[in-house]
Amino acid sequence: MNVVLIVCAIVLAIASLAVSVPKLRLEGTAWTMLRSRALVQNQVRMIGAAEIAGAAGVLVGLFVWPIGAVAAGGLLLLGLAATGFHAKHGDYGNPDTRATSLPSVYFAVLAAVTFVLFLVAH
Repeated sequence: MNVVLIVCAIVLAIASLAVSVPKLRLEGTAWTMLRSRALVQNQVRMIGAAEIAGAAGVLVGLFVWPIGAVAAGGLLLLGLAATGFHAKHGDYGNPDTRATSLPSVYFAVLAAVTFVLFLVAH
């Protein structure tokens, strides 16, 4: 197995867990921003649960690669959806919200790299 894949998968899982906990607990800037944009508690918790499932899938994928590829692909779609959500609301052009919105782009890029690595490593 590729060392780069292992590192990317672990970093993606950690990042996914880090962003999911505040959503599940309905705390922090993510919850505040999503609530102000008319998302309800259950929607935000579902996003957090999907992020945790993706993290678990990526880690399991280190042993069963198809699961990792599917999980990384799911996290990629989640990251792209978050990036689109922030773009739709003009967060990247607003200095007040840019810093809290850019991590979704980094997350999507990391998920894309991990997804491709899962595919080419096997």
